[in-house]
Formats: sequence, C-alpha cells, structure tokens
Amino acid sequence: MLPQLDPTWYASQSFWMLVTFCAMFLAVWRLVMPAMRATVDVRRSKIEEDIKQTEILKTEAARLLKELDAARASVRENTARLMAQAQEQAQAQTAQSEAEFTARLNEHIAQKEQALKQARESALREVASISGELTDAIVRKIGGITVPADEIRQETASVMEKSA
Repeated sequence: MLPQLDPTWYASQSFWMLVTFCAMFLAVWRLVMPAMRATVDVRRSKIEEDIKQTEILKTEAARLLKELDAARASVRENTARLMAQAQEQAQAQTAQSEAEFTARLNEHIAQKEQALKQARESALREVASISGELTDAIVRKIGGITVPADEIRQETASVMEKSA
C-alpha cells in the first residue's frame, strides 16, 4: 500500500500540509500579491493615461480636420474666383484680339478696294485710250476722214460712263 494512503500518517501529513499551505499563503499574500497589485496598478494607470492621450489626440484630429475642411473650402472658393477672373480676362483678350483683327482686316480690305479702284480706273483709261486710237484708225480706214482726238476722247468717255 502507498504510504500517503496509510492512516497512521494522516495526522503528520495534515499538519505539514497546513504548515506548507500557510507558508505559501503568507508568501503569496506578502510577496507576490503586492507585486502583482503594483503591476496591475501600473497597467491601469498606463491604460487610463493612454485613454486620456487618445481623447486629446482625437480632439486635436477633429480640430485639424475642421481646419483642413475650412482650408479646402477656402481653396475651392479662391480657385473658383481665380477661374472666373481668368475666364473674364480670356474673354476680354479674345474680344480685344478680335476687334484688332477686324480693324486690320477692314483696313486691308479698304486698301485692296482702293487698289482695285485704282486698277479699274487705270484699266478704264487704258481701254479709253486704246478705244480712242482704234476708233481713229477705223474711221480713217473706213471713212477716210480724220476726226479730232478731243472729239474721239469725249465720245469714248461718254460711252464708258454709260456702260459703267
């Protein structure tokens, strides 16, 4: 039979078990528990401090987010204003360029019309001169008469005026 199950040893075993239990209880109660309690208290204070710090950071983040939103809104407003100004300037420059181009074009057209008018007048003078010479030559050959040059010029000019 096993010695620990022998009833003759129960009293001695119970005594030493009670002494060992009390010694262990006192050692845990006086040595281990205060260290564990200190560790738990440190952890608790660390957690509470972290929670407080988190709340502070959360408040700071909310404030920064509001500032960021305000800055974004301000940037959007400034951008819209600048875009409107740029569009107005572009329209003004376009209108100015268009006006300048129209003025240059009108001037160019006027110059070309004047040149065309001068060319037409020159051509008409040439035609009048040639037709006067031809008329004189035709009248001399066919009629055998000589008509004064002033008379031929007057008649040619009157015919040219009627056709113009």
